[in-house]
Amino acid sequence: MKKLTLASLLLVCSYSANASINEQQLATYYQATQGDYSQLDTLYKELQQAHQQQPSDPWTLFYLGGTETLKGDDAWMPWSKMSYTEDGLARMNKALNMISEEQWQQQYRHLPQAIFMQATAAVTYTRVPDFFNYQDQGMQLFKQVLNDQRFLQSPAPATSWVYRFAIEAALNNQQPALAEQWFKQLQQTGVKDNYSQLTAQLMAEHGKS
Repeated sequence: MKKLTLASLLLVCSYSANASINEQQLATYYQATQGDYSQLDTLYKELQQAHQQQPSDPWTLFYLGGTETLKGDDAWMPWSKMSYTEDGLARMNKALNMISEEQWQQQYRHLPQAIFMQATAAVTYTRVPDFFNYQDQGMQLFKQVLNDQRFLQSPAPATSWVYRFAIEAALNNQQPALAEQWFKQLQQTGVKDNYSQLTAQLMAEHGKS
């Protein structure tokens, strides 16, 4: 499975999140997305317990699914890889369908939680192997997020990572025109950070190929 390297690029900033998942658990999750699985089993058990206590909370279910997907990457046996990944993706998808007004009102890294969930799911869906059949859904989520006025009106430094991974996904899915469209949107925000620089490099490399 392709590494889910979102955390290696995420900004470190203040946020408001449900009490169901604490800051350390979120930090452990994003540390695991960089390939450090040393605390993954512990986190998985903690999030299972949190979900049992709050089964109707999509934020908890979403991160439980994400953690389960990472366990699929970490597993040794092929059937374990398949089982964890399939179950994790399904949980993430279920959490997206459970999004309520609360997730639109709560903020995480200066984005509505709902948008952060959708964008994170899009990154995950477009980075797991094609045979899981989540590529198209991931691309649709990217399109949905990048056309959402709430996303477009959010602070540019909070949105650039989404453009970064959306553009990469568009290029990987042979949609260069869409990648160019999103790159122009990113440029129009005026943001100058690691995300925008990496995206510019990616587009330059694509132009040479």
